[in-house]
Amino acid sequence: MIILEPPFSKEKFTKVETIENIKSSPSNSTLIFDYCNSSLEVYNFCKINNISYGVNIISVKELIFISNLNAKYAFCDTIEKAKKLQKIANEYLLDTKIILLISNFDDIENIANFGIDGIKLRRINEKA
Repeated sequence: MIILEPPFSKEKFTKVETIENIKSSPSNSTLIFDYCNSSLEVYNFCKINNISYGVNIISVKELIFISNLNAKYAFCDTIEKAKKLQKIANEYLLDTKIILLISNFDDIENIANFGIDGIKLRRINEKA
């Protein structure tokens, strides 16, 4: 299981929405988007330019779309969604990792039992 928090990971995350935001973001950070159909071109920009990014998603359709556009992470906010998305990711051998956003590490053993790729703490000011 990947833990996207210090001291387990030094990866930096930056929330963005547009190509202009991408251009002004730190070059060493992984970009985070909220899924939007109109953002598919932005995700494609990341793919073409080899930029690491993740997307907050809610459906299998969104997972399939972002995976085809080389998203590094698919973030979701409930264990039920994570289990459903993980099943699809495993079935199709997707490179996109399913990351469950959690409020604390109390349920890490339960989450691990479901084979979810990873976890990240949800920040107070972050959306799911």
